[in-house]
Amino acid sequence: MLRWALRRHRRELGAALLALLVIGAAASFASWYMAGDERLGVLHFPISCGWGSEREFRTATSLLHLFQFADAEAAYRALVRRDRDCGIAMTRFKNPLYALPDAEDVAAARAALARGAAARTASARERGYLAAAGVLFAQDGDWHAREERYAEAMAQLAHDNSQDKEATIFYALALNMTADASHANRTHAAELLLVTFAAEPDHPGIDHYLTYCLGHTGYQPKPFARAPMSSATQRILLAAFALVALSGTGALILRTADLSPGASASAAIGGPFALTAADRSVVSDQSYRGRWLLVYFGYTRCPSICPTTLAAVAQVLKKLGPLAAKLQPVFISIDPERDTPEAVGAFTRAFDPRILGLTGTPSEIAAVAKEYRVFYKKLPGPDPDTYLMEHSSYLYLLDPAGHYVTLFTEDQLEAPDEITARLRQLLSPGT
Repeated sequence: MLRWALRRHRRELGAALLALLVIGAAASFASWYMAGDERLGVLHFPISCGWGSEREFRTATSLLHLFQFADAEAAYRALVRRDRDCGIAMTRFKNPLYALPDAEDVAAARAALARGAAARTASARERGYLAAAGVLFAQDGDWHAREERYAEAMAQLAHDNSQDKEATIFYALALNMTADASHANRTHAAELLLVTFAAEPDHPGIDHYLTYCLGHTGYQPKPFARAPMSSATQRILLAAFALVALSGTGALILRTADLSPGASASAAIGGPFALTAADRSVVSDQSYRGRWLLVYFGYTRCPSICPTTLAAVAQVLKKLGPLAAKLQPVFISIDPERDTPEAVGAFTRAFDPRILGLTGTPSEIAAVAKEYRVFYKKLPGPDPDTYLMEHSSYLYLLDPAGHYVTLFTEDQLEAPDEITARLRQLLSPGT
């Protein structure tokens, strides 16, 4: 009976077996092709100068996002030597948050850009990357003026290529380079990166940019764990933008929400939640309709940034005076395993009894963190109960209808008077 069934369905069984073999082979190839080291994350940046070079290019670019500049430069140079059709233009400047590039760096960047411009094949998008870098390293104007023009060029590139999330990331980092008194550029940079990170959670660099580079200008980027930087790479190639424009880059294949400069990244931040307060009551986003919400994500055993942030919030509430009645500060724990409702309530009351502490189950916290585009990750400690949490640190402001309005970065929290002035304008616009 079995033999008869096998003979009768041999074609179908053969086709199914062939399909399984093809799928298995494809999966194995994809695993090799996407990345050889899980620490490199997942980068969506295909190139069109030769499919055999794409994996090497992604590896090099991932290393660049991870601040492993010596390895990144070596990987790019090896790629060019092997595939002459790929012309690489590599910007080379120190992290502009801490030190400007010297004459040697500028000369190296200009030479690389010239080689890239001479590439035989390049699309309008690819030329756009080169043109933007060319603006930054032009010979006219001072450095800060060129930073402004460079950010404008990257804005146009991101707008014209809305499906290219790397362009959006690099535009956000370009905005971060251009400091302004109102912090509008840094705020928009954070918004763009928050929404992009939600679409690409395994990207090798966005979590670093959100957690550190955009959070505090005094932070030196943490190196990739695999190898230290050599003295030759003390010239930080790209901490604020780290542009590597490879002439021959293809279109990004991942499709997510439009994050071009003309699109509203803020519309994708915030959402519903239902969490537990210290008295075990359930509080939702609907509970405080009619009041402004100031939302922060952290955890009670946080060694520095969370207490600093809540202390700043307490100062802002005091400075607002009676106007503070229109505002409800909310602290949401990202450590539900240890942060009980009682522990979170005691933590927030230590700073100001008006700050509401909320927690929930791991799935509830994950859901609300996703709504607000919050990055958080457990950092294992010596035993299961002594771990730390790495996380992004932003104060989110929502209007009385529950719509996201803006966010405040860690740098802004160091100047509570500025936040207070901004809140006064929003909470009482007629005064």
